[in-house]
Amino acid sequence: MFPGSTILNYLFWMVMGAMQVIIILSANTWLKESGRQVPWWQTLLMYGCFLSFCAVVAGGFTLAGEYESRAGFYFIGYLGLPHIIAGTVMLKLFVFKKKA
Repeated sequence: MFPGSTILNYLFWMVMGAMQVIIILSANTWLKESGRQVPWWQTLLMYGCFLSFCAVVAGGFTLAGEYESRAGFYFIGYLGLPHIIAGTVMLKLFVFKKKA
């Protein structure tokens, strides 16, 4: 990730992990405060999509840290784009649905 660095790699992964926790906790709080009724299985699907997208980003940057930058960015591009599309579709269908 940061070749020749001793601390930047650890700081990057700590910040990325903290952001994941903040996003998951704030999404749950936002759903409750906005009064949106999302069943547990839909919430689980959205969290699963988010966590697998985080794994794709982590894998891509790990490849970049192993001096395989091109492969890492292709990895993020080819596997990350379907995650973004699926997450957007799930958000539209599950959270921003029209009320009957």
